[in-house]
Amino acid sequence: MSGPLDSYRVVELTSTVSGPIAGMILADQGADVIKIEPPMIGDLARYMGSSRNGMGAMYAVLNRNKRSLVLDFKEASDKNIFSKLIQTADVLIENYRPGVVKKLGIDYDTLRVLRPELIYVSISGYGQTGPYSNRRVYDPLIQASSGTAAEQSKSRPTNVRTVMFDKVTGFTAAQAITAALLQRVKTGFGQYIPISMLASALYYQWPDFMWSHTLLGEGVNHAGELADYFQVYKAKDGYVAVILVSDEHFRILCGLFGSELIDDPRFSSFPSRIINADELRSALDAVFSEALVDDICKQLDVNNVPCSRVNTLEDIHRDEQVIHEEALVEIDHPVAGPMRFASTPFQFTGQGNFLKSHAATLGEHNREILLELDVPEMEIKKAEERERLNREKMADFNLSQAK
Repeated sequence: MSGPLDSYRVVELTSTVSGPIAGMILADQGADVIKIEPPMIGDLARYMGSSRNGMGAMYAVLNRNKRSLVLDFKEASDKNIFSKLIQTADVLIENYRPGVVKKLGIDYDTLRVLRPELIYVSISGYGQTGPYSNRRVYDPLIQASSGTAAEQSKSRPTNVRTVMFDKVTGFTAAQAITAALLQRVKTGFGQYIPISMLASALYYQWPDFMWSHTLLGEGVNHAGELADYFQVYKAKDGYVAVILVSDEHFRILCGLFGSELIDDPRFSSFPSRIINADELRSALDAVFSEALVDDICKQLDVNNVPCSRVNTLEDIHRDEQVIHEEALVEIDHPVAGPMRFASTPFQFTGQGNFLKSHAATLGEHNREILLELDVPEMEIKKAEERERLNREKMADFNLSQAK
């Protein structure tokens, strides 16, 4: 078995991160994910960030285990191929701007006539309707709208240094899709599922991030913000994170490192340590200033005080627990060459290796998929000739840009 979703087909009409990560999760779980891309350029993520031989690192990770099909929705013949494909699909995922799929004639109301069982997921930034729905959206804008950026620093708003809510939305979409597939078993019908990045961000961060804004009215015992509970301290050779919620753990730390902070009334209880968090950080920076991170962690680990080395991005693949968990895999991509990325955090009984195929080159599976759809050989050859000409145009363009 290639995974629990190996009998399902997903048509992915998405680009960049939010849609592709939803498709990646379903593909990792065994679904046949067919990624449809426009001619010549394809998904712009192919060219974003670090790359080798024209294959972007992010694209190579997010689009593993998928097949690539090039279709031009301006061409009647390609629209016919798409209609045939939809009649074999269980799921469609799209992240066009609101209104675009209607103009292309590939909206849910149109497609459900062809495939009533279709689960159709529309991912957007701010929703399909409303005052912000037509805004161009990027992850940092959702971090701004959701309040996340405002809470990252006491001095000025700043963004988390990752496209957090693109990924959160992708995970949300993948979970919603599997739930909808389960519901379809009971009802026999598909459905339309709109998912916005803004709503996903609020859903994700609310329980802890917003606990001071959850209980309404009078009589609320406010306890500060959870982020203030956790601090990072500077050691001689790096940084260490230590959780000092427990008074006992604070006493143990002070005893181990010969500190008199235990007698300081500013730090005598957990609430007082939160109120005086900045002073505590400065004081423990001084305590740890001559100690090595590994030595700090070893002593605290032995005494069951929660702690961790602060890994840099270059440290992660050398972390002994990461190695033990086999949390990273290293492979040779036929185009991008040697690469390293995270394995799936789940493993299903009987699935075997989750990596079935590498991220495809643009249109790599055109012939294979068109044959499955019983497209006549003449049409296949016509499509192949068009792609050959498009590749030549792109090569000429790239050459002109390099001069």
